[in-house]
Amino acid sequence: MVSEGQGADGLFYDVAVIGAGIAGCGVARQLARYQLCACVLEAGNDIACGATRANSGIVHAGYDPLPGTLKARYNREGSALFPQWADELGFPYQRNGSMVLAFSEENHHVLERLLEQGRQNGIEGLSLISGEEARALEPNLSPQCTGALLVEAGAICDPYQAALRCAEWAAERGVEFRFNHPVARVGKEEGGYRLETSDGAVVRARCVVNAAGVFSDEMHNQVSAEKIAIVPRRGDYELLSTDFGPTFQRTMFQAPTAAGKGVLVTPTVHGNLILGPTAVAQSSKTDLSTAPEGLQEVAKKAALTWPALTLRGLIANFAGLRASNANGYDFVIGQPADAPGFFDIACLDSPGLTSAPAIAVDIVNQIAQLLEVEERPEEPALETPRPVPFSQMTPDQRARAVAEDPACGHVVCRCCSVTEAEITAALHGPIPVLSLDALKWRTRAMMGGCHGGFCTPEIAEIVGRELAIAPDQLDKRLTGSPLTASAPAAYGTLAARALEEGNRRALALAARDLEGGNEAAAFAEDASPEGVLVSRMFDVIVLGGGAAGLAAARSAADAGATVALLDRDAEQGGILKQCVHSGFGLHHFKEELTGPEYAAREIAAVGQRGSVEMFPEATALALECGSLKTVQAVTPAGALRLSAPALVLATGSRERGQGALNMVGSRPAGVYSAGTAQNFMNLQGCLPGKRVVVLGSGDIGLVMARRMALQGAEVLGVYELMDTPSGLRRNIVQCLDDFGIPLHLSRTVTRLEGEGRLSAVYVAEVDPATRTPIPGTEQRVECDTLLLSVGLIPENKLANAAGVQLSPITGGALVNERMETSLPGVFACGNALHIHDLVDFASAEGEVAGAAAAQWAKGAPNRDGGVPAVGGAGADETGEAAAAVDVSPGEGVRYVVPQRLSAAAFEGGPVKFSLRVGRPFRNGRIRVEALMPTGEVRLLKKKPFMVAVPAEMMQLELPLDEAAGCAEVRLIAEEA
Repeated sequence: MVSEGQGADGLFYDVAVIGAGIAGCGVARQLARYQLCACVLEAGNDIACGATRANSGIVHAGYDPLPGTLKARYNREGSALFPQWADELGFPYQRNGSMVLAFSEENHHVLERLLEQGRQNGIEGLSLISGEEARALEPNLSPQCTGALLVEAGAICDPYQAALRCAEWAAERGVEFRFNHPVARVGKEEGGYRLETSDGAVVRARCVVNAAGVFSDEMHNQVSAEKIAIVPRRGDYELLSTDFGPTFQRTMFQAPTAAGKGVLVTPTVHGNLILGPTAVAQSSKTDLSTAPEGLQEVAKKAALTWPALTLRGLIANFAGLRASNANGYDFVIGQPADAPGFFDIACLDSPGLTSAPAIAVDIVNQIAQLLEVEERPEEPALETPRPVPFSQMTPDQRARAVAEDPACGHVVCRCCSVTEAEITAALHGPIPVLSLDALKWRTRAMMGGCHGGFCTPEIAEIVGRELAIAPDQLDKRLTGSPLTASAPAAYGTLAARALEEGNRRALALAARDLEGGNEAAAFAEDASPEGVLVSRMFDVIVLGGGAAGLAAARSAADAGATVALLDRDAEQGGILKQCVHSGFGLHHFKEELTGPEYAAREIAAVGQRGSVEMFPEATALALECGSLKTVQAVTPAGALRLSAPALVLATGSRERGQGALNMVGSRPAGVYSAGTAQNFMNLQGCLPGKRVVVLGSGDIGLVMARRMALQGAEVLGVYELMDTPSGLRRNIVQCLDDFGIPLHLSRTVTRLEGEGRLSAVYVAEVDPATRTPIPGTEQRVECDTLLLSVGLIPENKLANAAGVQLSPITGGALVNERMETSLPGVFACGNALHIHDLVDFASAEGEVAGAAAAQWAKGAPNRDGGVPAVGGAGADETGEAAAAVDVSPGEGVRYVVPQRLSAAAFEGGPVKFSLRVGRPFRNGRIRVEALMPTGEVRLLKKKPFMVAVPAEMMQLELPLDEAAGCAEVRLIAEEA
């Protein structure tokens, strides 16, 4: 055995592995079993930077490769090894089965051939079934499917996690990983090989494993006269949210063609649904840009399998490169005849992922024989057992975890339920984290529906605290892709100092001053070190501490209710905390305030109500909505279970992110949602970029255009898809016109350019009828930053899971005039209900919801499951809901809230309606009509207006006593 050492002419190893994809990491894992010294040289700044990261995650059964090939052998052996490796290493793996679908007679012949090939390859569990049998197993399958090959052994995994766990296992046993070490030259020398990196570093090794992906031909051809060539083959993918994961249980292939296995539709081990890939040969080995025609092909072909396909749940598109053999079909594995000790794992296209474990075992066995080394003696595992992800824990497991480490109770990524403890553990793992995306792939933080919009700034703070790296020094993805353009000089120093002071969170909890804050003192006292799940009872629970939630809590308390107010942040106020500009409070407080000032007043008002108990840094994880509403939540102080007769949903909204736009091109740093950029600027003092394009004219985008200009950035323009602005007119004037920032209507960004940092965007004119880009109108705009202000989406993940009926137009709950949802005793308000232009209106809605929730709760005969005697939705004395009257948007109106009216609405005071028009109007009016059972249309009110645009919410209120007994209330916008 050669000991690694630094000599005058380089580092010495027994084995050097080129490439840290699944093949290289698998080899490293096997090498660690032997008494030798090994290193892995990776060109990128993380493991799995190539094909491993960007593929379908399919563990193929082995029916597809031609019998007698290396692909057939290693596919069969690798598929058999995968569950063993998953069990030993702890990466996600699921044997879900698969189908290969036929849609024509020719396809049926292909399935018969695959069945015979599978049998020749020794694959069991294959059978041909009819289209009807296939649909019985997969109800969402197309009626055009006429048959399928059913494959029992098909499986799915997380390829990145598989590579990571192999790498961590190897690193813990002495294998060195050297990132940002691209091997430029390989040459033979006495006793082995000499490798030189692009920066001139030298590594010598007795054996080399060439697992360099699409570059493996270049490595091979430097040491062997038997030349090989690789064709990079790009595959475009589209990823849908976890809402669509249950659509199919199995991986759904289409009958393969000469170009590959075709476009598949498959669930992932994390509950998403993935579509793709295409198979496009290209010359570049580094360009991972998606193409519009590729994404269109994916959607079109996937719809053949799934006719109800919708991209409404799209959260990302991406591309990967496969290393296809230009001179043949098969893998290139093993030692060339003229280069002993040089082991190729080349041309590893599909089924390369599946084959990797078997190839690693085979290659390392050969190396061990060549070098005459023995296996290491049996030893206890060096690492602790792989912890259960927080998102998969039971309530009791969460309670114990939080009791052991308060950071387990701080959920940073709300979409994927990733905690601060998990992020910190990843930062200090055996494989270094050198980019934000590396952290994303390790923990799944920033992989949810908001695409990191909420959690990216906080994660950057954690990285700064733990590693003393400021956002302008932290790469987003590739080397040279800084997250922000600048950061305060003391950012890293202050973060490191905070880390040296120890567990700040535990200290803060111990020293927290509860006086005047009404924070959950009783809960903190009850929290058990053994991790007991603490249960508490209230009259009303309010989820969300933004403007609407604070108003709801205050209003419920004023009505005599005991209230639990849960908020994810350490301080209430929601988005207001980062909105340092003025313009808030004119309606609610009758004076103009900044966002923090508005929030401070509402927080102080709630603090004066002794019956409101605040739970800061509390993340609600599950709702049970029976006669009692129960919330399961965690905080750094412990896990809790809160119950109440009434619940108010004030969970706010999230920004629509880059992934939802299906924008093509590369995935550079410098693309932010406007709110994310606002957080970095106003709360952390970082400048996102210096040459800025804003897509979308929503209010937050307009405000940020001005903010960036004030900080010295050049704002090149605001581009808006629609032919009218989306923001308030006053913001157009104050934020754009006053600063000379141009507004381009009927324009949109179609493509991103830049491998590391964004270098340009392409904008195109939009067809006003179809809202699609007009070919030939694209223009390139050089910039380093793109801010997205393309709409807000009500945050209703918990509500949807609990069974609350949601509006397909607003994305919020369907409510009556008391803000009560389809579930009795559950109320909604603020941006969780529908998106507001003015925070004042969100507060007003919160007041209505809070008072109604208190009324419901105080009318409950008991707290242990009885049906409330008094309730919303027109409940009578028996608790049975009376028939609700629908409120419908008529011509010219896009939506109206409330959407239903209870019987009480026609007997009490006036009802307030909020609505948006569907198109611009001038000198128009809103007409309110009651449709009577007799067919009579009764005019209730006409409200004139000078200007109405979809961007500005309108409100009107009127008594409905004249509409008593009606079948429907309708609101119409029309020209006067």
